[in-house]
Amino acid sequence: MKVLQSKSLSRSLLKGTVLNFGLQLANRNLNKNNFWQTLLVGAAGGFGDYFGGNTAMGAIIGGGNALINKTKDFSTAIKYAAIGGAADLLLKVKEAKAEELPGKDVWTILEDYHLPKGDLRPHSQRGNEAGCAQATLDSIAEYLGKAIKTAKYYEGYDFTMLAKLNDIYADDLDKMLVGKRKINVPNIVGSYLNRGFPAALTYNNDGIQHIVGINRIQKERKEIIDKKGVVSEKFRWRVQIMNPLNEGSLEFISISLFEAGLVSIVRP
Repeated sequence: MKVLQSKSLSRSLLKGTVLNFGLQLANRNLNKNNFWQTLLVGAAGGFGDYFGGNTAMGAIIGGGNALINKTKDFSTAIKYAAIGGAADLLLKVKEAKAEELPGKDVWTILEDYHLPKGDLRPHSQRGNEAGCAQATLDSIAEYLGKAIKTAKYYEGYDFTMLAKLNDIYADDLDKMLVGKRKINVPNIVGSYLNRGFPAALTYNNDGIQHIVGINRIQKERKEIIDKKGVVSEKFRWRVQIMNPLNEGSLEFISISLFEAGLVSIVRP
């Protein structure tokens, strides 16, 4: 909440300052002798805007400029209040347009791979360094409606071996050569998800092999317009996992960890 208030105050101070300099210039009252006074009155008007809105800002700027310009015409406050409202509206319109600019973190989903019966259910491992294989298998087994016999929550385990102990069969997927690297290809893994084959991912998590369930894979596109108006496209893959380490929450993992990890496809 404090961050939002800070941004709002900064915006009001900027608006009041810019508005007052503009008014003084428009009325040919700005000179080197009253520069700092104009700046202070504009800042004071900004505080007025932040705490009381455009009318308060206009009253402060109108009264302040009347003193700076040595005039008793305090009725100019009303005029400044109206101008302040117009300035505020203009700023809001510009901000709205900025939000609508193509390419400003607006991603469009092109491909969406996920299990047909919904998300993997959250399952949490019991320790910080072990139990992720069991928790991932529990989640996948629940999705498939299969019973679990093991309770390996406090020891590390290979996912495919643990699945076999529970009469659930999983195959480690071979990586494909893409360029000069052998990697897991997102749309190939995604095609298994779409056909109802759950998948687990084993990857290096800061030196510890960690196992998660793969919940969803998406390909996204974003349009980018540079300063010269040249339009280009950017693409990315996003991999959502069921993470036993974080109480089974659904979160996204970097594509590099996905590509380098071991994917295990579970037979339904």
